[in-house]
Amino acid sequence: MTGTSTRTVPALHGRAWAEVDLEAIAANVQAVRGLLGATPVMAVVKADGYGHGALPVARAAVRAGAAWLGVATIEEGLALREGGLLAPILVLGPDEPAEEAVAHDLALTVADPTSLHRAVTAARHLSPGRRRVRVHLKVDTGMTRLGFWPEAVPKAAETLAAAGVAVEGVFTHLAAADSDPAFTAEQLRRFAPAAQAVRARFPRALRHAAATAALLTLPEARLDLVRLGIGLYGCRPAAGFTSPVALRPAMRLWARVVQVREVPAGVDVSYGRTYRTTGPTRLATVAIGYGDGYLRSLSNRGAMLLDGRRAPVVGRVCMDYTIVAVPSGAAVQPGDAALVFGPELPAEEVAEAAGTIAYEVVTRLGPRVRRIYRPAGEGGGS
Repeated sequence: MTGTSTRTVPALHGRAWAEVDLEAIAANVQAVRGLLGATPVMAVVKADGYGHGALPVARAAVRAGAAWLGVATIEEGLALREGGLLAPILVLGPDEPAEEAVAHDLALTVADPTSLHRAVTAARHLSPGRRRVRVHLKVDTGMTRLGFWPEAVPKAAETLAAAGVAVEGVFTHLAAADSDPAFTAEQLRRFAPAAQAVRARFPRALRHAAATAALLTLPEARLDLVRLGIGLYGCRPAAGFTSPVALRPAMRLWARVVQVREVPAGVDVSYGRTYRTTGPTRLATVAIGYGDGYLRSLSNRGAMLLDGRRAPVVGRVCMDYTIVAVPSGAAVQPGDAALVFGPELPAEEVAEAAGTIAYEVVTRLGPRVRRIYRPAGEGGGS
């Protein structure tokens, strides 16, 4: 079911669906591991695996050699544990309840006095023989979002050590690794003494700073662990970014054509009458809209593929439908499938038309969009 851009499809797929290629997920992990050598990879599967499905993606990534999994919340981590995943899991932001995370062997992020207090309190209330509280200490080196300032890190590490908390890692987040090498170098310079202070108390603490952009292009940022986020799904971290390894897009998003009609010149299309045909036009109504996660900002700017040809979005994207102009000569009928994005129409291109980034394009997909996993059966879909 891949490799074409229009086809008649069985009813079981519904109105809009995403094909997720788990072999592409595995290939992307393996490609990055080949570049890194011995440095372990954390596969970041937060936000339901960037819209691809956290549990199937995590399983594929671990089978391909990912050593860690990264999530945004304790709830996301618990879902992976309930799905049978035993790999180390880091909750990348401060969250609670810490006790539940400890009970399910999740590593927590300590990023401020509040999360520090929660970790220390959890450690003090553990019964003898229970799992230790495991944390990674986050350092703010210039993102100005989460983390201790570098000068506050030594005291935080001392407090955690005194409470018997196991500091397994120390990390930072690079704000502009895809666009500002000088500032990225400055962030790494600020991070080094903070990480050294942590390792003075916890010699085996993993240092990590690089996400997709930095791990692909900055060897000096790879340290002891890297966090593979958007690259896991085969997307580039920024427009114009060049990867030294081939990454395979893991998703094709399809939507069903529900109506095709011929209209003359001078016909207004969709809400607000923002588009008017300039000549005889064939219009196709496609069953996907902003209620499914297809961005409204693609109104009069986006495109889909019909019969392998670009079909521009005309008029405003609606909650449930989007109207496109059928290209001349394209063979299209109700029941056919339009390719909304995929390798033939990259998510990055769709993002550029929408004035956003590929991260938002893939993570916006809602529950009405069924995920179908390839190979069949690997993700619990068909």
